[in-house]
Amino acid sequence: MTLRLFAFTSLSILLLCQCATKHQPIRFPATFQKYPEDIFSSNTLQECRLLEIKESPTPFDKKRLMELYLLEAKHLKFGSERFQTLLEKTERIRSEIEPLINENETIKTELFLEKTESPEEIKNNFVSPNLKKSYSQIYQLWNKDENERALNKVRELVANTEIEKNSAHADWLKVLNLYFKITHDVGEVNSITAAYQKIKDFDSCSPETANAALLLALTQFSKKESAKAFEILNSQCDKDDSLSSRTRKTYWLYRFAKLTDPILSNTKLQELKALPLPGYYLYLAQSEKGEGFDIPAFDVKEVGRYLNDEFSVPSSLNQYLLKAEARLSAGLNKDANLYLAKSVLDLKDNPEKNLLPLLYIARLYRATGNHLESMKTFSLLIGGKKNPDSQWTPVIHSQFLEMFPRPYQDKVSWLAKEWNIDEDFIYSIMRQESAFNPGAVSATDARGLMQMMPSLARSLSQSWRYHPYSTDKVLFQAEENLKLSTYHLHQLQLLAPHYALIAASYNAGLKRTSRWWQKFGDQPLDIFVEFIPVSETRNYVKLVLRNVLYYKALRTQSSIPANFIPVILPEYHPGRTVSSKKH
Repeated sequence: MTLRLFAFTSLSILLLCQCATKHQPIRFPATFQKYPEDIFSSNTLQECRLLEIKESPTPFDKKRLMELYLLEAKHLKFGSERFQTLLEKTERIRSEIEPLINENETIKTELFLEKTESPEEIKNNFVSPNLKKSYSQIYQLWNKDENERALNKVRELVANTEIEKNSAHADWLKVLNLYFKITHDVGEVNSITAAYQKIKDFDSCSPETANAALLLALTQFSKKESAKAFEILNSQCDKDDSLSSRTRKTYWLYRFAKLTDPILSNTKLQELKALPLPGYYLYLAQSEKGEGFDIPAFDVKEVGRYLNDEFSVPSSLNQYLLKAEARLSAGLNKDANLYLAKSVLDLKDNPEKNLLPLLYIARLYRATGNHLESMKTFSLLIGGKKNPDSQWTPVIHSQFLEMFPRPYQDKVSWLAKEWNIDEDFIYSIMRQESAFNPGAVSATDARGLMQMMPSLARSLSQSWRYHPYSTDKVLFQAEENLKLSTYHLHQLQLLAPHYALIAASYNAGLKRTSRWWQKFGDQPLDIFVEFIPVSETRNYVKLVLRNVLYYKALRTQSSIPANFIPVILPEYHPGRTVSSKKH
């Protein structure tokens, strides 16, 4: 009995032990596909033939060959002779590699069970159906610029204490946030202040309240009330302690204090410079001071030492990484992604303590062609409350720069010259739209590298008289998608000649952007962007402007001059013709 207990205890300790082991990184090149993985091309046909004649194929080789057979069968007539032959070959391989298939299915199930609904998804789902209907009606009025009617209706709704009492917290917060947005759009300071106070009394530190505080502060600032603006923003708490939120607040406190307290303003500027990864806000601050913008410099040899040397990980995580590498080496990119996702789940709660493993996982994601997950993994390192120790700054910066590649270089350069568009701006849009994934499809059915809506693509091809556009599947071909999307950028550039206006128009449509341009275009660039009422578009514009700064600096290997992105928008002309919306 004692021996059994000892054996059981020893086994339990062994299973629970997260013993550290060394993992040696492998240098895989980043992958950029011209077609989605489910397109059967001449390259995949050649890969299939090589695997068929390979001596002593591994289980991973067989799994890849099975995938290629299924892919070819998908593009054949159902029941044809070749179709039947492929299915028979597939079944033979499946029986040989069943353990490998079952292991993948187990990981998929674990990932599914560990996935939880995100706060953003919860926030966007109304619990109260009746409140959702009222909200939707008011939102539609506001979206059609019927602001007075929208304001009257939302005031009636906000004053109804019975509805408030029976509403979920998240639902009522959405109503109050819409109330604030509409009052801000109308532009009367006392009403904006009252709406801010209403949302603050309901939830004093929510991200929505913090955003309302900034907009109220900016309204005061635009009326030369710098001290009031600083007081409003400085006293506002925020549950969102992410890097982007902290950077935004630090920049505006710097701007507000500049006219009233130069010493405090300089302190805030130094805080801004000390934050990881200089970008949009630091460029604005330095440009306003007449200074250029530089990307971080680092010692390549020193950085390489960290990235190429082995690092310690728990033994269980080491197994996941080994499995991912083995699948990646065999061309099983989707399977490799499963084990990388599992690895991230094991590390995400303590990113600052797992810097090298997370950076390595981000690199492996790029090797699979999954650049979006690479960016998300990297953001874990800089988006939390704790930033990594400053000794890692050069390593983090060097890996961030790796996320600004230039795939499809020849085609992009040719199109940039053809349509007189800044090549760096094309890449800035591409990175933000699809993360270089030609098979990307959005919730609104936008497709391909630069996320073209099929209806807009058809309209553009007719306008351009571009005959190869015969089916919506063309949008999944990288170079064909680029032709149509850069032509669209060319049109927008003629009608809205500023990086911020083009980006906003590409995301939200020129018609909506023109309304914002007409209403807020007399404000400096930084205020105009913050006044964009759609949070998705507002953040999109900031990220595209950040991207173009990095792409330009990387290409020219020089400092970006002040006012490279003009801080004064061009004058709005009401007679401009508008094109179809993208979203």
